[in-house]
Amino acid sequence: MDQAILVAAGTGIEDECLSSHGSEVFGALPQIKRLVITVQRAGIKRITIITEPGDNSLKDLLHGDRRIESEIRWHELGSELPLEDGPSLILQSNLVTTPKALLSFIHTDGSEQEIREDEVTVLVEITEDAWIKTDTGVVSDMFSTGGRAVGAFIASGTLLDKAVTDSMSIKNLVQELVPRDKVKYKRFENGYWMRLDSEQDSPKRAEELIFTTVGKTATGWISRNINSRFSLPTSRLLVKTPLTPNMISVLINIIGSLCGVFYAIGHPVIGALCLHAATILDRCDGEVARVKLMETKKGEWVDTISDQFTMLSFIIGVPIGYYFISNNPIALVLGGINLSIFVFFVIWSFYFLTRYTNSGSLVAYFEVDKLVEVKDTSYMRKLIKIVRPIGRRNVYSMGFLLLAIFGGYPWVLGATTLGAVMFLLHQLEDIIKLRKVDPDTSNLK
Repeated sequence: MDQAILVAAGTGIEDECLSSHGSEVFGALPQIKRLVITVQRAGIKRITIITEPGDNSLKDLLHGDRRIESEIRWHELGSELPLEDGPSLILQSNLVTTPKALLSFIHTDGSEQEIREDEVTVLVEITEDAWIKTDTGVVSDMFSTGGRAVGAFIASGTLLDKAVTDSMSIKNLVQELVPRDKVKYKRFENGYWMRLDSEQDSPKRAEELIFTTVGKTATGWISRNINSRFSLPTSRLLVKTPLTPNMISVLINIIGSLCGVFYAIGHPVIGALCLHAATILDRCDGEVARVKLMETKKGEWVDTISDQFTMLSFIIGVPIGYYFISNNPIALVLGGINLSIFVFFVIWSFYFLTRYTNSGSLVAYFEVDKLVEVKDTSYMRKLIKIVRPIGRRNVYSMGFLLLAIFGGYPWVLGATTLGAVMFLLHQLEDIIKLRKVDPDTSNLK
């Protein structure tokens, strides 16, 4: 399926006016742009947008956005709609959902749905009070109230052409086919959905839904339950600014890089606070990117590289600060060891990401287990996997803050060296085992 029809005219499945929702803005994006990008990410490259006669307002909203690579065609309701044979994805202009949900709808068991010329497939959320009554996958009755149809459909171009020419009513189209058992259904899965409505707070509720979902993407208990309580309100403010996610990444890690400065000049607690603040806010660039639909592989790399400047500052600042207050040469020795291991870690990790994955995020490094644990797991690896959660930034930054408060430089430096050595052993084992894995056939790509 390579064609989608976005219906921004006529009436929807609940007789709602569809022409009034395309220009509504939430999460810094007009709804029509959000829907076009969502469809594009579901793999569809040709999009037809149906508008009311004489309405050109939506065209300006899409103009000049380089994220939109699909072929966009505009069509006025009531005139003949030339469509090719075969199924098309049809979406109401008030639908808010995810690319994964649309992919699940389009495909069944890994292959594209088959649909006849006189059939419509309806995406529904089946519940006890659903307004669509089904029997073995076929819609057998519809009710005039309620509403559990999502607002996404699959139909042939022939069937849709008649509906558009006759002034489209999606509800009438589906009801007309019900008595002939020509309407099928598929359950909604993989993501969230809602339909914008005539209520004034509808865009606000849509933005709340997206932010709630974004907050659930955090990895680790601390990140989900503590850090997100600070990052999400910050991201809500940042979404309203012209700052891009990449700009946010750089700004956050400027704060993080200050940690090494404060460690070096004798203020370890302030340094630890800078590191932890950057760790909490480090979620913001990703949250803003997902809300604005600006996620890119380049953005992942910008975030990852920026993070390394923060860690480099920390690794250099701690031994310098400890040496200045103690004159103990062991501080410089451990600092040199940590710096050497860090450089090795960055080089190897970046090589792994470019050769074995399609990701620019270091989170993907821990997927290495899928490549090297085909059979046996070494005792060292079992131990590392037990303590690996401590290696997550949201965990160790809080740990360093506590060590800075109660233990000072020796504890921070010692913990850093211990963690660095353990991760070095981890990576050396990975390197040895990955010699037998062909990067071109890696299942992480």
